[in-house]
Amino acid sequence: MWLLMTSEPAAPPVVDRSAFQAELDALRAREKAHTHEGDAIAAARRRLPMVKMDPDIKLTGAHGPVTLLDAFEGRQQLIAY
Repeated sequence: MWLLMTSEPAAPPVVDRSAFQAELDALRAREKAHTHEGDAIAAARRRLPMVKMDPDIKLTGAHGPVTLLDAFEGRQQLIAY
């Protein structure tokens, strides 16, 4: 398979203002739907249930074994993304 290499990228077609506006309106509708879906996903993530962790889990810190509470300086909630 041979690929044609050119130094100039392919340019989009030149159209009249009404064709451009129609494509722009369609793209904005897709962008708005995308934003709404992202907002819905973020809201669902915030509603996820919490999981109780065993505070005595041993982790390896810079100076040896530490508990989960010590690693997070006694904080009662940990949110990880």
